[in-house]
Amino acid sequence: MRRHLVRSYGALLVAVLLSLAVPLAAASVGRDSQHLAADRLSDVAYLAKLAEPALRTGESAALDTALSRYEQVYDIHGAVIDADRRVVVSSDPTGRIVDLAAAATADRPDTAGAVRRALAGEQVGFDTRVWPWGPEWLVVAAPIGTGGEVSGAVVTVSSTAGLRAATARNWLLVAAAATAPLGLCVLAANWLANWTLRPVRRLDAAAQELAADGYAVRVPADAGPPELRRLVQEFNQMADTVAEALARQRAFVAQASHQLRNPLTALLLRIETLGEEPLTPDGRIDHRLAVEEVERLHQMLEGLLTLARIERHDDPIETIDAVATAAARVRAWQPLARARGVTLALDATVPAAPVRSVVTGLCQILDALIDNALKFGARTVTVRVTDDDGPRVEVVDDGRGMTPEQRQRATERFWRAGDAQNQAGHGLGLSIATALTEASGGTLVLAGADGGGLRAGLELRPAAQPPPAAAPAC
Repeated sequence: MRRHLVRSYGALLVAVLLSLAVPLAAASVGRDSQHLAADRLSDVAYLAKLAEPALRTGESAALDTALSRYEQVYDIHGAVIDADRRVVVSSDPTGRIVDLAAAATADRPDTAGAVRRALAGEQVGFDTRVWPWGPEWLVVAAPIGTGGEVSGAVVTVSSTAGLRAATARNWLLVAAAATAPLGLCVLAANWLANWTLRPVRRLDAAAQELAADGYAVRVPADAGPPELRRLVQEFNQMADTVAEALARQRAFVAQASHQLRNPLTALLLRIETLGEEPLTPDGRIDHRLAVEEVERLHQMLEGLLTLARIERHDDPIETIDAVATAAARVRAWQPLARARGVTLALDATVPAAPVRSVVTGLCQILDALIDNALKFGARTVTVRVTDDDGPRVEVVDDGRGMTPEQRQRATERFWRAGDAQNQAGHGLGLSIATALTEASGGTLVLAGADGGGLRAGLELRPAAQPPPAAAPAC
């Protein structure tokens, strides 16, 4: 945007300068051309007075001498033509310059047309404009005669090289003088653009940080125009409101979960104690269902507490080995996998993969992903660790998988697919895994696996240093 503003200001100034410089240049060309033509016409008028008796008496020696002297002093070619368009006297004996029969070219002026107009009683030369690029010759002609009777014409041809060079120098001086205000305008436009856009850039950076859960970010309202300062103040007020609302929400979730944990634990103990009493068959069924529901509520509260802790960014970041962590979680889930008839395997293409993660974060993520893979009908589950374009951990299964719409909503809290309502769970596993991954600086991506099933890929942040040798995997 800054470049666009500077270009706009520069284009506006160039337009203003051109609107002033072009008429000035054209006026200077017209003035200088008229001065030159007037000087030549005065010479032609003098030569016409000398030529009139020469044409009347036929004595042209004095006129020939005058024209030759005129050319020697001023380097201007001249000729006297009678009424029948015959050259009486010429200072150009070759006829190369004053040629009444040849057409005008780049190096030959239009003397024939000038003589024709002069014989018609017209003075020729005032209407010529000499620009830096041409014409190369100035043709000036005037009629000879008195009392309205034209007996001939005088024509002079002079080079315009000096005037064209002077005009070009003047134009260069004008252009050089215009570059100074143009440069100052560019500097002023650059400063003005920076002054205007500085709060916009700050707002842009703050908005990106706010979108990335940086709710403590604020923008100083000390720069830019008043309208943008008000916008900055309103942004800060909005950020305060959002941060306060999120803090209240997280505090409520954490406090409510803590307050409900103890009553639920006590309720679970009392219900389990009731199982020691004699119960009817229907009573034992109801007792088992009550215990399962209370346990489910307890797991849900633990999940909400975990999410609240993650969103407060309470967990520190540590360096762990993704390969060792994945191997430990595969070993931990092997008994359940064998009991369900599922083949659970580790596929690591690298011996070690140091990554950054919140404490126990990768363990909890892999537990949630492996649990889902074992739960939803997979025959084979593979935990794959690679480090090609960065450390990546994948949990791939050959179960029924998810549709694109289901994968898009799978990380929402308490969301469960319609065909998974009878499975154990409460819809927080993938939400917790996503929150832990993002808190660790990574990304969780759900995609379809080759041949069916689900591929849950973790793109993790690499660690600069390897983890401590004695550090536990989980």
